[in-house]
Amino acid sequence: MSNQLSIKALKLINYRCFEQLDVTFDERMTVLIGSNGGGKSAILDAIAIAFGPFIGAFDESVGKHFSSSDIRLSKVRNTESKEMEYADGGVELVAKGCVPGAFANSFELNDTWSRRLVSPKNSKTTIKDSKDLIEYGKSLQSGVKGGSAEVVLPLVAYYGTGRLWHQRHHSDRKLSRTSRTIGYADCLDPASSYKLFSNWFEYWSINAQNERLKAFEKSNQLIRSEFDDFIVSVSGAVDTCLDISGWSNISYSLSAQEIVVRHDQFGELPVKMLSDGIRNMIGMVADIAFRSTKLNPQLGSEAALKTPGIVLIDEVDMHLHPEWQQVVLTNLRKAFPNMQFIVTTHSPQVLSSVRKENIRVLGRNSDGTAIAEPPIDDTYGRESNLVMHRAMDVDPSPPFAEKRDLERLINLIDSGLYDSEEVKALFDKLKQSLGASHPQITQLERSIHWQEALKKL
Repeated sequence: MSNQLSIKALKLINYRCFEQLDVTFDERMTVLIGSNGGGKSAILDAIAIAFGPFIGAFDESVGKHFSSSDIRLSKVRNTESKEMEYADGGVELVAKGCVPGAFANSFELNDTWSRRLVSPKNSKTTIKDSKDLIEYGKSLQSGVKGGSAEVVLPLVAYYGTGRLWHQRHHSDRKLSRTSRTIGYADCLDPASSYKLFSNWFEYWSINAQNERLKAFEKSNQLIRSEFDDFIVSVSGAVDTCLDISGWSNISYSLSAQEIVVRHDQFGELPVKMLSDGIRNMIGMVADIAFRSTKLNPQLGSEAALKTPGIVLIDEVDMHLHPEWQQVVLTNLRKAFPNMQFIVTTHSPQVLSSVRKENIRVLGRNSDGTAIAEPPIDDTYGRESNLVMHRAMDVDPSPPFAEKRDLERLINLIDSGLYDSEEVKALFDKLKQSLGASHPQITQLERSIHWQEALKKL
């Protein structure tokens, strides 16, 4: 992936909650974690803005820019009215990554570009310092217009927490344009409805059926058309990411006139009838695969597997069962091996599927400066409670009412006072409320038996 469009580092200055932040990204998978309001989604938004000039270079897409609300607000003096002012000089980002062709006569594959909004009023987000990125996009657009099958378009796509399976009406079905670069339409809009995918998947399916009928009428043989390859590209990716659920074989039902999937136990059902977790996973994966295939139809049934690019996903664990959370990143990498994924999560199950080098913990150092660094301990293959404690800095035990009594009991037993009346009373009280089989109760009982055995030696 060293010579594909990617992002390696990002500096944010006076952006939303950050006075300044430097964050680096793995070339394959980066997982952002932090508390609510810590800036995870803000970083994804900033990456989308960083690639706005590239997307804006294509005919069928619109770039993404800073807005006045992105400029950091700060308290410049102490007043009872709590006055807040925009940061002087506006908001700025500096990105470092690989822009193919940026250094034609150099072995250096890193390029740096920046964007800025200098004030909240009467100004536009700058693009002049993103020349290499814009020129790369323009050269690809020119190649597409020239009909070159050698041009491979990298995908850039953003899936926010507002992503929803679109409940489509028949009036939405008209397709006015068929350009390859339709794959970039609304790609940086985090509130995707997957309507574009559903329209095109229907179009491919109907045309595949028509091509088969035409061929059969002419030669009494069924043929496989390019539309069939497009469908295979999408369905293959969906099958990979839905394997754990049992659902597979996404297709367009000509009789029901809607997209359906199949299950060995439940049969064939419309996607709209499935749970939020399954429906939205289908929608997101199918949309990534559709965009890859639309951008690079020359890759046929392998478009999803071979298309490079950058995919941003906010709360990748959204609506998913913990068992699915443990494999969601592995399956995404398997379905789209040439993509760079940058995702956010609150799930220790997700973190246990990647190494610490892939994780960036958002926080503040001792002087209040924002930081984004890997956790100290490894997370890969670790139990969720250990990940919560060591990587997320969260006590695996919730703050239940009996916690103080439990901590007191632990201290007494660890101090060798296991046969005191207070210990007996606490045991009786906690067994009544937590149950005799509670893991910490049984662990403390084992500790007492161990201490008693040592005493007899």
